[in-house]
Amino acid sequence: MRCNVQDVHSALPIGTVIGDRYNVVGLLGKGGFGAVYLVRDQRVRGNLFALKEMIDTSRQERARFSFESELLTRLDHPALPRVYRSFENETNNRSYMLMDFIEGPNLETLRQKQPQKRFPLSQVMSMMAPIVQAISYLHKQRPPIIHRDIKPANIIVPSTGDQTVLVDFGIAKEFDPDSTTTAVRRCSPGYGAPEQYNRGTNNRTDIYGLGATFYALLTGVVPDDAFYRMTNLGSGNGDPLEPAHQLNPDIPVHVSDA
Repeated sequence: MRCNVQDVHSALPIGTVIGDRYNVVGLLGKGGFGAVYLVRDQRVRGNLFALKEMIDTSRQERARFSFESELLTRLDHPALPRVYRSFENETNNRSYMLMDFIEGPNLETLRQKQPQKRFPLSQVMSMMAPIVQAISYLHKQRPPIIHRDIKPANIIVPSTGDQTVLVDFGIAKEFDPDSTTTAVRRCSPGYGAPEQYNRGTNNRTDIYGLGATFYALLTGVVPDDAFYRMTNLGSGNGDPLEPAHQLNPDIPVHVSDA
């Protein structure tokens, strides 16, 4: 993704009204793509939403943002964010997507604060159960939807005490068995599946990401990158990934083997 100085410093000030409707209350995040704002809908009393903004830097990025918006408006699952609408502001070349505001830290932030940067097995199973169900739901769509970027940082633990939520569909795709499109430029090291580096993605891409996420949450160690693992295996040096139960003796061997 291309990023320039204008992109990074273009966050809108508090009090700005977007689309003659959404009043900016705060900034939730900012990056090269634009920003995510906490907004209040002036037509819906008392409701706060997250408004994702993208600065139109290229046709490809606009298409990706449009796809993400259309994708999420079709989905209905408690462990996935609900998207209500998307719109464009041609005056400043920005696109917007209105979605649920899910207040709470992500699992990577929480993991970093844990002793040895890991959680007990029972807690991991509880936190990840809704995410596994959400991935199953995505894969049962027709055609299946592949998230392609499952990792602790993309899983929110709501402050309300509700179940975890899987976010960030920026590189998701509908599965085309004839497609060889890869996501190597966007996948996260340690969590990206081997096929994201060469022959394209499928349902197994998300299964790999889930496994890598479980590994990090249980061991406190981000898995070795898939490309590094493939290189070692290809040269006959074996898999450098250390079994989870060797890093955390509280993990049963049958869980580690899974």
